[in-house]
Amino acid sequence: MNIKIERSKLLPTLSLVSSVVERRQTLPILANLFFHLENSRLTLVGTDLEVEISESIEGVEGTDGTFTVSSRKLLDISKMLPESAKISLKTDGEKAIMTSGKSRYTLKTLPAEDYPRIESGNWEERFKIKQLSLKGLLAKTSFAMAVQDVRYYLNGVLFEIGKGRLRAIATDGHRLAQSEEEIDNSNNDVRQVIVPRKAITEIGRFLDGDDESEILIEVSKNHLRLSRGETTLITKLIDGKFPEFKGVLETELNVLIEVDRSELIETLTRAAVLTTDRFKGVKLRLEKGKMSVTANNPEQEEALEEMAVDYKGESVETGYNVTYLIDACRAISTEQVALHFQGNDGICIVRQPGDEISTWLVMPMRI
Repeated sequence: MNIKIERSKLLPTLSLVSSVVERRQTLPILANLFFHLENSRLTLVGTDLEVEISESIEGVEGTDGTFTVSSRKLLDISKMLPESAKISLKTDGEKAIMTSGKSRYTLKTLPAEDYPRIESGNWEERFKIKQLSLKGLLAKTSFAMAVQDVRYYLNGVLFEIGKGRLRAIATDGHRLAQSEEEIDNSNNDVRQVIVPRKAITEIGRFLDGDDESEILIEVSKNHLRLSRGETTLITKLIDGKFPEFKGVLETELNVLIEVDRSELIETLTRAAVLTTDRFKGVKLRLEKGKMSVTANNPEQEEALEEMAVDYKGESVETGYNVTYLIDACRAISTEQVALHFQGNDGICIVRQPGDEISTWLVMPMRI
């Protein structure tokens, strides 16, 4: 087979589908992209067996066929070609010959029939959501996912689907983030699925630009698929039970203050300078008219920051991971941030004024 296509047309698709390909693979063919040309429609596929991304390009010249070729090499070569370059790809036995102007590259191929595709089964549920809504939902929650936790069900985001909403929840056991968006799904039964960390990262790349176009999301027993125009992302779901979290969100909180979001972030960031990579704890002390933030490190250095607050109650003192507090505040879009404290050595819940759904919870730590 052979393909003739402009670099400007190929490169965005090449970049998108290549993003899912890992640098180290268990199978050599997973380092390759799958190319399929039929009736002037070119489809590119990349996968790591957990997540698969495919995108089609219409109006491509060439003869029909399939082949696979190195994702990294093809992408690197294409990036370095001139913007106005035209690319030709032709298979010759077990090789693919790529030419553009006076440049010529011979690349190794692997049999297209051996390329693994994710078999998803029947899609049992589907709904649409605006790109911007899904992008915002993940921005508010995904940072709280665990990283390579032995409790594998924490290494992802829980989607609760039903009753006209998509709710996203993420936790690493020390903090929790929750938010939701309206969707066109009126099913009274709420379905829970856990989308793995790798897929959440790829979905962030998949969401293209800031337009108001809609994404179609479909769910089967073990998979989730997102579709936008000629682009599709399929991911396996995590087979596990997400921890029960609703009880901790219903904890009685006795102390509430509202503070300027930017000032709080700046205060916490300055105090964090004297924390260490291994220990990010700071002590928050709330008393009449002010809140103080204290940080110490093994070199016996100390940071003390104070900010004025509208508070008249009894003094409250608790230690928290400063990074978790900053992340929660950055997820908020309003000028003010509401801080709810359980009391001495209790949890802190961060909320956005006027938003009763979105919640960021930070567990206390000993300092």
